[in-house]
Amino acid sequence: MVRIIAGIYKGRDLKVPQGPTRPMSAMVREALMSMIQAKIPGARVLDPMAGSGALAIETLSRGAASALLADASKKAQNVIQDNIALVGAEATATFIRASQPKDFNLLLPHGPFDLLLLCPPYAEITLPKLFLVKAATEGLAAPAALAVWEQDAPTLATWDPEELQPWALVTTRAWGRRAVAIFSLD
Repeated sequence: MVRIIAGIYKGRDLKVPQGPTRPMSAMVREALMSMIQAKIPGARVLDPMAGSGALAIETLSRGAASALLADASKKAQNVIQDNIALVGAEATATFIRASQPKDFNLLLPHGPFDLLLLCPPYAEITLPKLFLVKAATEGLAAPAALAVWEQDAPTLATWDPEELQPWALVTTRAWGRRAVAIFSLD
């Protein structure tokens, strides 16, 4: 189980799909939300690799206007839809079954988004890079959008932020093996 940390859904328990999904720990989620809090109120949020949906639901709990959650897994789809119902976020959260990058175009009609949350498998660095660049060039990301990319801390040192232009690296933080990088679309 994952618990919502703050906001209107604070304390609500969410389900987690069985399998390789690894929800962000409460400590990392709280630190991340503190880092991006100024961007959350009224934001349109995209979580294209949603897993349990906890990260997007946490932003809704803290004042995001809406969230689009996507995942390719049938198990994740059922859990995400259950979690949206558990907190009563049906009016602000939408789920679509989509695999990235194959189904990127399914996201476009729902954009642009102010906040993009990328939590791919830790070893995956190519997909988030491609996704972020395409999101910027195809209008999925709004002007001045923020993007969060969770990854394995050792992986953080293996990529060059210049590869993500027009995204600019704002900051990185690591907690043990977990790390996040935050980017701004300038």
